[in-house]
Amino acid sequence: MFFNTFEFFVFFLATFAAYWLLVPKVYKKQFLIGTGFVFYFIAGQFVRIFIFGLDVLVFYVGRLLYKIKDGSKRKFVFIIGLFAVVSSLVFFKYVDFLAELIEAIFNVDLPAANIVMPLGISFFTFEFIHYLTDIYFGKIKPHSFKDFLLFSFFYPTLVSGPIKRFQLFIASFQKLTIQSFFHGFLIILMGYFYKFVIADSIMPITQALASPETATQYTSVISLYAYNFRLFFDFAGYSLIAIGCAFLLGYTVPVNFNKPFIASNPSEFWKRWHMSLSSWIRDYIYIFLGGSRRGQIRTIFNLIIIMAVFGLWHGAGLNFLVWGIYHGMGLALYHMTFKKLRTQNMFLKLAGIFVTFNFVTLGWAFFATNSLQSSFIILEKIFFG
Repeated sequence: MFFNTFEFFVFFLATFAAYWLLVPKVYKKQFLIGTGFVFYFIAGQFVRIFIFGLDVLVFYVGRLLYKIKDGSKRKFVFIIGLFAVVSSLVFFKYVDFLAELIEAIFNVDLPAANIVMPLGISFFTFEFIHYLTDIYFGKIKPHSFKDFLLFSFFYPTLVSGPIKRFQLFIASFQKLTIQSFFHGFLIILMGYFYKFVIADSIMPITQALASPETATQYTSVISLYAYNFRLFFDFAGYSLIAIGCAFLLGYTVPVNFNKPFIASNPSEFWKRWHMSLSSWIRDYIYIFLGGSRRGQIRTIFNLIIIMAVFGLWHGAGLNFLVWGIYHGMGLALYHMTFKKLRTQNMFLKLAGIFVTFNFVTLGWAFFATNSLQSSFIILEKIFFG
């Protein structure tokens, strides 16, 4: 049940009205948890009930991490919790991808797994990793199981994020006022404008990316640039709808986009694009790998690794992996050379915006197509006609 459907519109209006007008204050959290379950069932996501066991596991692992004082035992419990979460993500999202790789490498035929992927698994598993990691390092304390389920089943962020941080989300509750109502309503309205008026209008111009074999050089270039804007307005629109709906239900979730097309370098771009995921990758992978503190070679390695993860997070395919590595190499090049050229010179800044915009646009060739082969066909059409 996506935000651009009439079913979601009716569902949100019904839950919003009941939440503020009928549900007593002491039961509001339980009500939102219940709507999360209903949301999954309406979407046909019965498999999410099995993932409820993962919610229980993560919650109690978090409690154990807080209670255990012995360092080695805490580390063991922490690893077990992370393994459960990561293996769940790999099982539901990447089994078919791994099977295809094995078939290609070893020339064997494997039976299709046909696994039903739970809605939003990329988002809630990353939220679980954040929760366990922050408890392990003493940044947060476990709350009630009710708070944890609210964090996990909060339906405005189930489909497309943004990726929440537990402590910030739970503490953000505020009562609805006339001012906050219109603020949330305007955010939602802007999100639907982004999605329906702009993104959907641009979509026909991107059709060459769906059939690169029949594309010309002109249609390939136009489609790729159009896709850059279409993806932004589509994803930013979804994010705004989620942010607005959450706000109308009394909670604040992270902003996901902040004028990414004025970024003057790749590093700045990723601080402005899909910000909740970029900051997650930085805090829970890049810093743990050593960040930029262990020399230039290690920094380059870390940047390529985190962006490879970034790519595979978006989709289980070689084209997404290459897209991530492409951006990792761009970040590495920037850190090795142009990062030292920090300047307020307007000409250099405008040149950086131009180069960054085109670098990002070219990378969508790997993201927007159905396979790595199709990506290279589009690039061949663009550069060689």
